[in-house]
Parts: sequence; structure tokens; C-alpha cells
Amino acid sequence: MPSWLLKFGATAVTMLAAAGSAGYVGAHVKSGAAPLHPSVVGSATHSTAPSGQLTLTPRVRSSNVGAVTSTYAS
Repeated sequence: MPSWLLKFGATAVTMLAAAGSAGYVGAHVKSGAAPLHPSVVGSATHSTAPSGQLTLTPRVRSSNVGAVTSTYAS
């Protein structure tokens, strides 16, 4: 098989992929009415200290599970 045929095939595949991507992007144009950020479900746990500073509490709680000292390797 001649090398020019492989080069031509690679170029053709690249151009088809680029054209397909451009067509997909053109068909899925961003809507101007779309919200920039989704709405938040629930709220963060926070409280205001008497000094006026905001105090946040973590959502991840620690536990009394032992540390992993070894793992199984196959």
C-alpha cells in the first residue's frame, strides 16, 4: 500500500471528524435563556457566632475506623 494513500486516508478521517464535530456544535447552540448555575437543593449548615463571624460545620464526619495498613495486590 503506498504511503500517500495512508496519508490521504488519515487526512480524510480527520476532516470528516472535524466537520462532524462542527455540525454537532452548530446544531446544539447555547440557549440565552438557560440558567448559568443550577439551583441549590438544601442549604449549608452554618451559624453566626455572637462576635459576628460566620462559623461553618463540616459535612464529613470522622469515625473510629482503623487505618488501612495494607491492600490486596493480584
